[in-house]
Amino acid sequence: MYTEQDLSSILKQQNKRWLVVGSICLLLAGVVVFSLVKRIEALTTCTTIVLGAVLIFGYDMFIRPLHRYAIFLNNALHGRTREADCVYQSVDADPSQVDGVYYFGMTVQQTDDDGKPFDRLFYWDAEKPFPQLQQGDKLHIVYHDRMVADLTRI
Repeated sequence: MYTEQDLSSILKQQNKRWLVVGSICLLLAGVVVFSLVKRIEALTTCTTIVLGAVLIFGYDMFIRPLHRYAIFLNNALHGRTREADCVYQSVDADPSQVDGVYYFGMTVQQTDDDGKPFDRLFYWDAEKPFPQLQQGDKLHIVYHDRMVADLTRI
C-alpha cells in the first residue's frame, strides 16, 4: 500500500516547504539585524514579532502536517508491524485527526484465544481511497500501532 517513493516524495515536499519558510525567516532576520545596527527600535520590535509569527505559523500550517505524515509512513514501511485476520464491520464517515494525521476509523471483529469475538479499531489513512468492503468481509491487516499499513481480503 505504501512505497519508499511515497516517503521520499513527502520528504522532498517537506524540504521545499522548509526552504520557503526558512528563506522568509532569513529575510526577516536580516531586517532585524539591519534595524539593530541602525537602532530603529520600532522596526526591530515589529520585525521580530513578524519573524516569530511567520516561523510559528509556517511550521504549524505547512511543515508539521508533512512531518507527521512522514513519521507515519516511515513507521508503516520500517517500523514494527503486526498482522491480524479479522472480519470487517464498518468505517467512519468523517476522518479524525490522530497524531497530526487524518484517518478514518475502521471497526473490525477479531476472536481472542478462547474464541470470543471482540471489536477492534484501526485507522485507515484518509489520503488513500478506502476499498469497497462489505460488512462481514474477511480481511488480513498489517498494522503499526493502530494504523493500517496493508490490507487484503482473504
